[in-house]
Amino acid sequence: MSNQLADQPRSMLRIEQVMERIQRGRSWIWEAVRRGEFPAPRRLSPRCTRWDSASVDQWIEQQLKEVL
Repeated sequence: MSNQLADQPRSMLRIEQVMERIQRGRSWIWEAVRRGEFPAPRRLSPRCTRWDSASVDQWIEQQLKEVL
């Protein structure tokens, strides 16, 4: 899986894309951000919040290492 993540171009992800990528719900993501357990998003404007895909991919890799 790490090769797949490394091959993807870096981008800014909407919450729906993050939810799909990590298979977790909106509430779980925001709670994990609040606890410091998931990468915080970047506020691009007052109504626009995005996650850096590299940060999300790095979090996924860390989760895989902890499981294996």
